[in-house]
Amino acid sequence: MSIELTLTGFVELILRGGTFGILLLVIARLLLRPDFTVLCGTGILFGVTGLVEIILNAPPVIDMLAPASFFVLAFQQLHFISLWWFVLALFNDRFRWRVGHFWPIAVAVPLVAGASFVAGDWRWYFTAALVVLNTTLLALIIHRALRNRASDLVDERRSFSLALAFSVPPFTLFVFATNLIAIDAPLNSSLCLVYSGVYLVLALGFSVWLTNLKEGLFQRSGNGALAAVSHNEMSAADRLELDRVVKAMDDGLYLEPGLTIGGLADVLNIPEHRLRRLINGGLGYRNFAAFVNDYRVREAKRRLSDPQMAREQIIQHAFSLGYASLAPFNRAFRERVGVSPTEYREAALTSMAAE
Repeated sequence: MSIELTLTGFVELILRGGTFGILLLVIARLLLRPDFTVLCGTGILFGVTGLVEIILNAPPVIDMLAPASFFVLAFQQLHFISLWWFVLALFNDRFRWRVGHFWPIAVAVPLVAGASFVAGDWRWYFTAALVVLNTTLLALIIHRALRNRASDLVDERRSFSLALAFSVPPFTLFVFATNLIAIDAPLNSSLCLVYSGVYLVLALGFSVWLTNLKEGLFQRSGNGALAAVSHNEMSAADRLELDRVVKAMDDGLYLEPGLTIGGLADVLNIPEHRLRRLINGGLGYRNFAAFVNDYRVREAKRRLSDPQMAREQIIQHAFSLGYASLAPFNRAFRERVGVSPTEYREAALTSMAAE
């Protein structure tokens, strides 16, 4: 088989090679981390599937695999799903693998098979369903990246959430959709060139962001917090302001419904950007909601263990602790204690009654 290399093809080959090298560097950096986490694992999977996609979308490879489009579609779909997993692990400090995280795989497998092997008009329906699936994942990725941005205390992650939400998912969906459209014919050379150029820019931007990250982005603990900076390592002004923050929360400010980082900054007359840095660096919290929830759950445990409050409904506790409804209270409590508020109260009161 002879391959004619045009100027467009030569430039596209260089762009693909550059992207390939950048992704290899990112994968190596994640593999060599001493504290290998789920975030590292999902990042590596996203990078590896990206390498495979670069190869599979090269014009010569597309020509060779045109009769067997199943491989191209399967790896493209896995690349998109791995991005979804990476975003979940990146923006959820308490991320743990659950069966529900694999629903895109269960949906994608029959759709990819149908779009690859089913003949006639049905193939178009399977192809359209794949586009719908990836559009749904795109919406979920953007929603997850932006949902808690206001309460995120990690500056690098807050800035990255915008870039991620409005660049990587739309481009990935664009690539997937164009390849579906051209499933029976090779992609136009100009489209391949655009694809390679944009992919290189995105990979370069991701690698620069990754290599400039603070170690705190990867460090996770059971409660979603980092090891706090020693008081002695902080300036006197920071220590005084941090003491004001802790005192205000200890005095019950956490009971304020809908308390936000901006609202706390206004009450304490501390600039919001500095308050984020104080709570993140001085107390080790990565998310303001986790900071507030720790106070609320601690108080909830005290109230649920109080015999004089044994007849109060759980939802009453939720409202009095500052929650807008029962569901977020139950979720925050179970994440920190391991059981529901009802189960905790029953165990605590039973223990008291047995004494």
